[in-house]
Amino acid sequence: MINLTTSYLDFYQDYMSNYIEEADIWGDIPSGWWMSNTSCFYCLAALVHRINPDITEDPTTVAAGGTRVELRKQLSDDRGKAYVAAKSGPGTVRGEMEESMLVTKATLMKKTIELQETENIREQLFLMEKFKASFVNVSNAKTGDEVDGEMEYDKNVYNLLDELPFRKKMKAQAHGEK
Repeated sequence: MINLTTSYLDFYQDYMSNYIEEADIWGDIPSGWWMSNTSCFYCLAALVHRINPDITEDPTTVAAGGTRVELRKQLSDDRGKAYVAAKSGPGTVRGEMEESMLVTKATLMKKTIELQETENIREQLFLMEKFKASFVNVSNAKTGDEVDGEMEYDKNVYNLLDELPFRKKMKAQAHGEK
């Protein structure tokens, strides 16, 4: 059996005996050796594509990009946005909850509007009842007939009652609308 540790150390000592310092080895390695050495072409092809614009012999000629901190921050922000988008997307629990909340909010807003309409009509009916005598007298004075004032008052009350939200729904259902 061969002792690999011993044979490696022997090879290393023989190889290093040609150099006084380890840094002297770099002086014997030609510049751009990996671009011209035929045995490295296949290794490089496995690592990078041959038309990759990032591969260059002289990195100092390439324009500076963002710093490592900026690139990491940008990547982190992108991941955060993707995470939020995935969490709130349709079909997710969060997305369904948000959709449910929006539907509930829209329903509450619709109910509030109906309540305000009802309150406004109630206030108008209250004022008409309070000033019924004045309304009837003015209408009678215009037409000169005592019956017309009462009929006009009743017609106005009827029209206000027709504007109530539940009456509008009843009319819509009677006409086949939603």
